[in-house]
Amino acid sequence: MLIHFIINFLDTFNIIYLWAIFAKKNNIILKLIGSTLTASVLMTITERLGIHFIVTYIIIILALKIFFERDLKDAILGFFFTAFIMMIFQLMLLTIMNEFISDDNIKGIITELIMLTSILVYSRMNISKKISYKKINSNILIYFISTFSIYASVIKTMWNYDDSIVVNNLLFIVLILSILGISQTVIYFNIVKGIKEREELRLSNEYNTVINEIVQEIKQRQHDFNNYKNTIKGIIEVVDEEKIKQTITDYIKDEDMNDNHINDLVYIDNVIIRSIVYNNLVKAKKFNVNLKYIIENDVLDDTLRYHDISNLLSNLLNNAFDEVTKDECVDKEIEVKIFKEKNISHLIIKNKIANSNNLNLNEIFARGYSTKDKGTRGYGLYNVQQIVNANKGYIKLNVENEELIFDIYFNKSSG
Repeated sequence: MLIHFIINFLDTFNIIYLWAIFAKKNNIILKLIGSTLTASVLMTITERLGIHFIVTYIIIILALKIFFERDLKDAILGFFFTAFIMMIFQLMLLTIMNEFISDDNIKGIITELIMLTSILVYSRMNISKKISYKKINSNILIYFISTFSIYASVIKTMWNYDDSIVVNNLLFIVLILSILGISQTVIYFNIVKGIKEREELRLSNEYNTVINEIVQEIKQRQHDFNNYKNTIKGIIEVVDEEKIKQTITDYIKDEDMNDNHINDLVYIDNVIIRSIVYNNLVKAKKFNVNLKYIIENDVLDDTLRYHDISNLLSNLLNNAFDEVTKDECVDKEIEVKIFKEKNISHLIIKNKIANSNNLNLNEIFARGYSTKDKGTRGYGLYNVQQIVNANKGYIKLNVENEELIFDIYFNKSSG
């Protein structure tokens, strides 16, 4: 029984670990050990009782859902996808080891250890960062769940019924499964790519109106040049000679500040970031908020999709405006910084707060948390955390001098 438990533990660990890599899960050590240990114990007991293997599959799926708080459909797809991949490579290894080893238990342990080593190596490779599960249409998701579950269940049923059928036709079975698996995976990622492109196109079209407004406003400011010239001429004519220099200096300084807020937007390449900043500049003017921004190009583009950038920046700025527009907030200031430092991409949002005692930093990212009136549900910062976690990012949260600072960063050099 101990040997069976060890093999089950290694097999379950490999499946869940590979699933976690695909799912881009961070800080998983305790969850990985807990889910593997729980599932392995239950699997060993069910096998000793002669219960059908489908029950063991259900155990692992429930472990994924409960320990990793995953949607059930995602957990099912992830399990069968990783289990299918594991089966293909296990069959390949068995084809080789059958020539040298006769003891099934030894073959099982060696196979799982080789698989574990391979997964560890894979997790450190750059290719692992490019492969992940994406949320797609529910009907498509059900199709892939059905397909991979059928493949995995057929092989498992054949093995349990008469393992000689599998052993005697290993090369043929591996070839067929590889072709089926590769074709389904290619279809899956093509669908995901299509969904991503359509989403980016939708967002681009959505913000085109805003971009046109920016262009029109810049054109308007160019036409205002004559007005500025005439105003300066008028100042010269009506202001005392000793005050002319200071009056013109103050006037130009004031106009430059107003112009630069809009003119600097032209130098932001990312259409989503440019549009969101413009919308919030308009909003800041309405609520008498001082919104400052320093944005470098090509910082988040390779890390986040347009949709994620939009949700991330919009939710953080909405949260900042909710705070600074409170009557009790005296300093109505918001600052946005997007920059890269030592291969680390940063998105920093700073805003003044009305009362730091009202903030609970331990719960600020909880679903439904809000510092607004009771009955108001806050999901913005919860969504921010979900986006950051899904893209292997980090959030540093501080309160300094009555200022709330969100530092969201993505380290491309980390594995």
